[in-house]
Amino acid sequence: MQPKLAVFDMAGTTINDKGLVQQAAINSMLNILSVSITKRDADLVMGIPKNIAFETLCNKAEISADGHTINQLVEHFNEELNSLYSSSENISLMPFAAELFQAMRNSSTLVYLNTGFERSVATTIVKTLNLETLIDGYIGSDEVEKGRPNPDMIFKAMKKTNITNANDVMKVGDTVSDLYEGYSAGCRYNIAVLSGAQNFDELSSCPHTHIFESLEPIIDFFKN
Repeated sequence: MQPKLAVFDMAGTTINDKGLVQQAAINSMLNILSVSITKRDADLVMGIPKNIAFETLCNKAEISADGHTINQLVEHFNEELNSLYSSSENISLMPFAAELFQAMRNSSTLVYLNTGFERSVATTIVKTLNLETLIDGYIGSDEVEKGRPNPDMIFKAMKKTNITNANDVMKVGDTVSDLYEGYSAGCRYNIAVLSGAQNFDELSSCPHTHIFESLEPIIDFFKN
């Protein structure tokens, strides 16, 4: 059964940013707190709201950070990404994303993007890559009460598209938090791709229906 709505993560799933999001997190910790973290540290907090991500990074680094400091980290992170993402030289669609979006449109499946970024960063990505003609909408983590791994963003996309049954929804992402989001929402298809921050062992430990190397196999769901 083809889904009526598909909700895709952005960076690492449908958007290739060549690791800029991890680098922005590394730079924020260094510039605001003079604390060095590794790319692996950043990988492990991908996909979740960035205030929670930075709280997690500070705890791991045994740094006491109050709300003001966390806000500074998030602000630095967003400013850096908005600047970097405004250039199409820095970001691109993942292989097969455009073909997949078109296949879904041909099948009358609605396409939404969601993200652990704030909407302002998501908007920069959408405008830079001219995605308005390929998708039906997008949601940032600051637009809901609880971001991933909670299902609020999927439920918001369902409400916006008048989809009432999660059995009609596909979720696709590249992180543990994506999979738990799809599982918590009750999505019929809860798919991970290995194009992003987390590996097969990490993803396979979570509730899922499929794990693919790339977006390409998902096109088969929409062939008539």
